[in-house]
Amino acid sequence: MRSRSLLTCGMRSPRLVLTLALLAAIPALATPVPRIEGLGSDLIRQVTARAPAEGIRCDSPRWVVRTWARDLENEIRRALRARSYYGPDLDVTLDRDEDCWHVHIVVEPGEQTVLRGFQLEILGEAQDDPAFETVLENLSPRVGRPFREDGYEALKRGLRRVALERGYFDSRFTIARIDVYPEELAADVTLTFATGVRYRFGDTLIEVDPNMLSDSMLERFRLWAPGTPYTTADIERLRRRLLQAGYFEGVEVSPQLEARSDGIVDVDVTLGLRPRHEISGGVGFVTDFGPRIKSAYENRYLNRRGHQGGVRINLSPVLQEISSDYRMPLRGDDAWLVVDATVNREDTDTAESFTQAIGVRRIRGGPWDTRLTESLNLQREDFDVASDDDVAILLMPGLGLSKTRQTQTRPLEIGWRLDGQIRGAAVPLSSTTFLQLYGRASIAMPLGDRARVLGRLEMGATAAKSLAELPTSVRYFAGGDRSIRGYKLDALGPTDAEGDVRGGRHLAVAGIEFERMVSESWSLAVFADAGGAFNTVSDPYSSGVGLGLRWLSPVGPIRIDLAHPLDDSGTSVRLHIGVGSTFQ
Repeated sequence: MRSRSLLTCGMRSPRLVLTLALLAAIPALATPVPRIEGLGSDLIRQVTARAPAEGIRCDSPRWVVRTWARDLENEIRRALRARSYYGPDLDVTLDRDEDCWHVHIVVEPGEQTVLRGFQLEILGEAQDDPAFETVLENLSPRVGRPFREDGYEALKRGLRRVALERGYFDSRFTIARIDVYPEELAADVTLTFATGVRYRFGDTLIEVDPNMLSDSMLERFRLWAPGTPYTTADIERLRRRLLQAGYFEGVEVSPQLEARSDGIVDVDVTLGLRPRHEISGGVGFVTDFGPRIKSAYENRYLNRRGHQGGVRINLSPVLQEISSDYRMPLRGDDAWLVVDATVNREDTDTAESFTQAIGVRRIRGGPWDTRLTESLNLQREDFDVASDDDVAILLMPGLGLSKTRQTQTRPLEIGWRLDGQIRGAAVPLSSTTFLQLYGRASIAMPLGDRARVLGRLEMGATAAKSLAELPTSVRYFAGGDRSIRGYKLDALGPTDAEGDVRGGRHLAVAGIEFERMVSESWSLAVFADAGGAFNTVSDPYSSGVGLGLRWLSPVGPIRIDLAHPLDDSGTSVRLHIGVGSTFQ
């Protein structure tokens, strides 16, 4: 009766039966875990990742577990070879108890193998190419040091890369041998790299609508003549130059490598033209100028010689401006001759001015990969600032230099920018005489993947007989969204007898900011700005500190700052809203 009762109970409890069956199967479903001694934890993780116990269970047959143990042994030897250990001793033990298999490996790495001999021979035209000397200086293994296979492979990759970059398309290793002598703890490397001939540029075919741009205009973009030695740097330089020209989109510069012959490579250039006419506009708000409206018209193909022109309108309560320009391409690396005219009216809390100007500029590549601008401007400015109310007429020659280097644009802009300018005017061609220098530097340095530090320095100096004769556009002021935050636009500078800001001859402003991302589009910032406009070094300076919010919006970066002026007891905090790139 008791047996029947137990049977009946078991039949009424299928969950109990299933549970007991699963418990009985657990040992069979478990996976053996190897025990490796004599290696660091990083190598052990590498070995077990390369030889995982996939499909191996505690009830697997011995031959299956033995195969896995051999895989572990091979991966250990491979990992040690990468670290110059070519003669390790491995003691592999395979045991089984009532629960599972046990794989125990004891490793004695021994001593490192050193490079005893290194022989490299470069055959072909590359024998006299200095670019290969640079590769050898940086990547050649050193005799007498531990031999690393990864260094050997890096040297081979470096030689292949330089060969392709410099037109040695038929290059190959005819000998690539490593001889290892474990008993002697020595290795010999022998490499022979046959480069063959260096290919030259052949014909360069530029495909574009001839009704829009003439052949003579397109000739200004050519960077090489037939027979010039090939480099991928020239290919990239041509592509970049075409994109920066303002005419093209969808630029494809394609060396015809498959069709190369007799040491010649032809290049096909396919260009998509941007629209002839473009009208753009927008509305926005920044603290310095208030709500503003911008509009622009651009004609990219005024004629087949590539002349361009445009008109821009900028309207806000503080600044109303209309400007136009006529641009003519010149021979050279992205060189232009620009004639422009501007009329603007500016009304800040500090000064009022009405300016009419016409000028000519030549923009071209300068030394050290900079942009050089040579200019001559004729300007008439009616200005009223503090107690100075006058009209200035200036004929100003000038020279500007700029350089921007961006290594990253998203999620945070990383890089730096330098700008410098010198300009002046002299009687009798102008109403006053002055000479002015200006410079600005900005940098953004990464702190990990999601933070950066930004630094900014702005300096200027003016030599002039009389400040009263200098118009507003030539004086220095400080304060505002892109100057010293916590203060209004142009609110800082030397004052007259009545306490009104008059502006100064010189400028020195610095700022530092720490920014950290909190999401893919938002970041937080803390900052400090200091400096001012001044006439003498004894003039006071101002400073401000604050917190900021940054939004990487679909239309560009937007900055919102709350700044506290440390030298203005009448203002506790000031809101600043700005837009634009870090390096504008």
